[in-house]
Amino acid sequence: MRVRPSGGDHRGMRKILRKICAPAAVCAVVVGGVVAVPGAADARVRDDCVAVPGAECGTLQVPLVRSRPEMGRTNVAYAVIRHRDTSRPAKGMFTVNPGGPGDSAFARAAMYAEGFGGLLRDHDLLLVEPRGVGRSDALDCGFDVPPATRDGFVRAVGGCGTALGARAGGYTSAEIADDIDAVRAELGVDRLDLLGESYGTYLMSVYAQRHPENVRSIVLSSAYPIDFDMWARPNVRAARRTIGVLCDRSGGACDGRAVLRDLDRLSDRLGKRPIPYTTLDGVKRVVDGTALASIVYNGATEGSSESIGNVPYVVRTALRGDTGPLVEAARQVGPMSGSSAPGGSGEEEQPFNPAQAMAVMCNDYPTLWDRAAPVKTRLRQYAAGRAALPDEEFWPFGKTAWTSAIEDRGNTCVRWPGHQAAGPAHGPMPDVPVLVVSGELDPNTPTEEGRLAARQFRRASVLEVPNTGHVAEKEGSGCVAGIESAFLRDLRVGDTACLAKIPPVQVRTAA
Repeated sequence: MRVRPSGGDHRGMRKILRKICAPAAVCAVVVGGVVAVPGAADARVRDDCVAVPGAECGTLQVPLVRSRPEMGRTNVAYAVIRHRDTSRPAKGMFTVNPGGPGDSAFARAAMYAEGFGGLLRDHDLLLVEPRGVGRSDALDCGFDVPPATRDGFVRAVGGCGTALGARAGGYTSAEIADDIDAVRAELGVDRLDLLGESYGTYLMSVYAQRHPENVRSIVLSSAYPIDFDMWARPNVRAARRTIGVLCDRSGGACDGRAVLRDLDRLSDRLGKRPIPYTTLDGVKRVVDGTALASIVYNGATEGSSESIGNVPYVVRTALRGDTGPLVEAARQVGPMSGSSAPGGSGEEEQPFNPAQAMAVMCNDYPTLWDRAAPVKTRLRQYAAGRAALPDEEFWPFGKTAWTSAIEDRGNTCVRWPGHQAAGPAHGPMPDVPVLVVSGELDPNTPTEEGRLAARQFRRASVLEVPNTGHVAEKEGSGCVAGIESAFLRDLRVGDTACLAKIPPVQVRTAA
């Protein structure tokens, strides 16, 4: 609850707040623009909050690197959205991370308040803005528009790490997880229900390992395990499956095997004769085999939208000589496709921070080279590893195109400076109920990887959502968000009958 008194005795107002607030509540009193929080020691609460009525925002100062206090401190912003049934105390608190890495939790506050409105009736929602994003001391390394080539992108990532210098070591999933726990402790909450989306599933798994005693339950939406395949082989298998499922349910609009054969032909043609074009921002690029793989990967990632439904038409028309739809599809592919954040939320928050994303990925994710080796040695190790891979595993795109199309896989971090191997986690996972939710059409975090994520826990259920792509609760009916909310409330998978009503993706057959 946020109270803005117009005058009178503010000390009296604080006494009233202490009586009416739940024991774990953070009740903010705005006094001349400065907010005082009863019982808060280190937090600084502000009255400029997220775009949800009644939300409470605060900041907490934490060490940049907890094992190295000489590195200084950084600010972590958070918001609490209180439960709506004010006649009784909250039954618990759930926290959501939207993924990326680099995505803003604040930018999606209104979306979460609406999508999880049922759970908000009796649960509080905690949003912690990841360090380096938005109001949590946003990072800047000079990275702007991604370069036109994979090599240029990899060099830009390395340049970002150089620009950040030693401070880059403070941006790990372990530190972010510890930030969430510091906010939990500040609010006086015993245990959290965790909900991670995309990279958020990785982060929440790290939190669960580092703070198992503070976890009540976990939902991992579009999940992948802490140790995953940087060659993205499960992802290309999922992309092939997505094309098959799409066509099987198209009512004869396409044949999956024929579309895959056409993709193979078009990939080979583009590898020999790339098509030049100009982006919506005026940047000169080409559609080559890597760009084609990216079109399919991104279109299938957004499997609940029309993007993947356009692929058979785009490929067919390109092979017939009309490359206009193909070029337009390339223009629509956004940078840093591993992000699950929307392109714009309509709120005054930065939806995505690429510098923070690169720092977390390059510090945490598995590598295909020796981190401690010089860059030249790493490059040789990566090239040798890729050369040894069978090309057929990456059909219909080829191993070079596929591993170059996905920004958070392959050689992205090969030029990242130093050896920032702090380690993402430690200790056993908590023995708590876990629900893993995977979109059937998602090659970004496919069900295959979701099942591997589930194996990290003793009591995990896997739910595959039909006809949806990445972050399945984005489907429009509210079915998936309702299932997840019920799980967090009741600690079991309830009624899932609504999944059968999610319609197939429409396949485009003509202009």
